[in-house]
Amino acid sequence: MATAKEHLEKFIKNDIYDYGTKRDFPSIKGTSKLSPFIRNGQIGVKTIYNQCVKLKSKNISVRKYINELGWREFSHSLINYFPQMLKGNLRKEFDKFPWINDKKKLSLWKKGMTGYPIVDAGMRELYETGWMHNRIRMVVGSFLVKHLRINWQEGEKYFRNCLFDFNEANNVAQWQWVAGCGADAAPYFRIFNPILQGEKFDKEGEYVKKWVPELKKVPQKFIHKPWEMEKKYQEAINTVIGRDYPKPIVIHEVARKEALEAFQSLKKKN
Repeated sequence: MATAKEHLEKFIKNDIYDYGTKRDFPSIKGTSKLSPFIRNGQIGVKTIYNQCVKLKSKNISVRKYINELGWREFSHSLINYFPQMLKGNLRKEFDKFPWINDKKKLSLWKKGMTGYPIVDAGMRELYETGWMHNRIRMVVGSFLVKHLRINWQEGEKYFRNCLFDFNEANNVAQWQWVAGCGADAAPYFRIFNPILQGEKFDKEGEYVKKWVPELKKVPQKFIHKPWEMEKKYQEAINTVIGRDYPKPIVIHEVARKEALEAFQSLKKKN
């Protein structure tokens, strides 16, 4: 196995200049994957940063990567100055948010059985490998707290138990960012559409078909919305939705509307 230093040198030499364009696509090698080495103390963020700033040419990809190192350190600063984030919402108005306690849907989310291929692929990758692509982390996180309206702390706890690059500050800060209750958070009304996210960042369905093999016969047109295939075609390829792969546990448009209504009710309470 390559050492942390060798891994960093390879990334700096071969991949960092394409980081900005490749980092959002889970089916290709577009990120550094240095987080497990950082997590286990095999390399420090300062060492990585110093190697980056030594580069003579700093295109937008290099700058974006350096920015990500900065976001990581920002998370640690947040936890240092606001330790209450480790136990609850930084933005206290979210203490009154009408979360839904649905253990069945939470379980289906954890198992990668939501009926939304990009979400299920991410959750299965996490369970099987202990790692998940960052773009997909945002998608599955948004799905949990906005489509299912389940408290972000349930997701934070599950990631904590599964991620082999787990970092307490990063995990808590990122989950609160997705939920809209943290510092510089994504606004709650920014709700990722799992179908469009899949079509944009996994156009060919390579990532989905790797982790959700029961969909391997589904054509590209329907890979992120297999329930739209005609029933006779589902039967022809032996991929019947509701039998071989679950139907969506929520309807995107309905879930989005209800999430926005819940957010509006929170604003009225304050």
